Amino acid sequence: MKWYQFDKKNIINYLLLSMLSFLYILPLVLINLYFKDDLGWSLRGSIGLKGDGRPLAEYLVLMLCGGEPVTDTAPLPLILAVLFLSYTLILYSKANLDFISNRCGLLTILLLIITNPFALECLSYRYGSMVMVVALGIPFLIFSMPDAMSKGKLFVYSSLLSIALMSLYQPALGMCLVLFIVNIFLVLFQERKANYGLEVLRMIGIGAGAIVYKLIIAEHYVSQSDWRFSASQTLELRPGSIIAIFQNIFATCNYIIEFLAETSLWYRVVLLLFVLLTMFVSVAFYCDKNEKRGGRKAIDIAFLLLSPVCILISSFLPLMILRQQTLKLRIFIALGGFLFYLGILLLHFTKKHPTFFRPLLLLLILCNLYHYTCIYSYGNAVNNHNEYAKYLVYHIVHDIEIINADEEFTRISFIGEMPKSQRTQIFCDKYPLTGALLPQYITNDGWIGGAYVLHYLQNSLDIETDTDEDRQIAGSAEPVMANSIYSCYTNADKIIVVFN
Repeated sequence: MKWYQFDKKNIINYLLLSMLSFLYILPLVLINLYFKDDLGWSLRGSIGLKGDGRPLAEYLVLMLCGGEPVTDTAPLPLILAVLFLSYTLILYSKANLDFISNRCGLLTILLLIITNPFALECLSYRYGSMVMVVALGIPFLIFSMPDAMSKGKLFVYSSLLSIALMSLYQPALGMCLVLFIVNIFLVLFQERKANYGLEVLRMIGIGAGAIVYKLIIAEHYVSQSDWRFSASQTLELRPGSIIAIFQNIFATCNYIIEFLAETSLWYRVVLLLFVLLTMFVSVAFYCDKNEKRGGRKAIDIAFLLLSPVCILISSFLPLMILRQQTLKLRIFIALGGFLFYLGILLLHFTKKHPTFFRPLLLLLILCNLYHYTCIYSYGNAVNNHNEYAKYLVYHIVHDIEIINADEEFTRISFIGEMPKSQRTQIFCDKYPLTGALLPQYITNDGWIGGAYVLHYLQNSLDIETDTDEDRQIAGSAEPVMANSIYSCYTNADKIIVVFN
């Protein structure tokens, strides 16, 4: 049997994991909304991912849409991507986690990769979700390649897949570092027969691919004329950069803590119990059963204690070398590797101790259950936000078309922020960081928020930033049309919509 094929047991695991993953993304599949960049892409039929330094991502989207102009095939891209991710996860488990005989335990830890609550934004895009999730699956593909493969092939394939990953979605590179540490653990604690040299060779191949991407692909494709150029710049090689990297790491960890502070109290308690008990049990059982003495035993214990911290930081470490740091949930696509690794520790050290295994596995299942509740509550909040935005945009477009019946206006500006429905406001007050993911509709951004209005206008208007003169007119003149939510004014050939 080839290394990329499944036997009957793994086929069943794949079907079960795919079903559980689909159940997780179901609310986003049912909503099927236009999320941020989707508004501009669907309106203009082009996506521009090449300018982000992601040419493979653009080719993948175009292939699924039958070329330009881009047509809307959602939610098929997300479904296909989740099926691919499930395949790579089972492939990885076949190659590296064959010591896990408990199917429930195996599926629980694999599911943590997709149910990572920090990846909600990545799953929300109609087009971009596919390339992000596929990028997340590539590291598992790299670390599934058999040890029997020649060193030359292992290096070349690792490099090519690394280039593909970087050309899809760079934050997923953190998962390569996570899996490297996981595989070092498996070798160190004799769950894999491979040697350290092969794992290092994989990482050298991944690093070589990343360098090739940076020097050739990014240099050629990243747009030089807008914000994308500055966003792609990395820190210079000088002593001060080390301090900047540590500052970036601390700021990112604070952001993670801030996000966790929004979660339910019972989840934080369960999560903390699972982390502490798993670490305690792992070290205790290792010390109890292992006959090693001296320095080697101390090294193993130090690895057990420090590796979870290294996993956590590694999941986002590649982004810490960027000059401009933007803390958004979508950069944490690899953070699910933290609980994934702790789950492996649990299944390794308690496989012969069901008294400890069952309650700890239950804690991990509860964590997964909370992740499901997160995406379902998020899905309902997004849906409600979208319904209210539709209600407003229908009325605004209707009023604009009445004002512009003679087609004498060519421009439009919006002043103020579109109000949220009461249900949506409750969600945003409870979960500020997650609530910030909700799309900002009806703004002066012609690519994202303003494009929402253009979706419904028969005769397109140019969206422009409001001026001091616009605000002065809105503050002194009588509105052309008005209601309790917004008022409409005119300024030469421009329509001004002001939210009250």
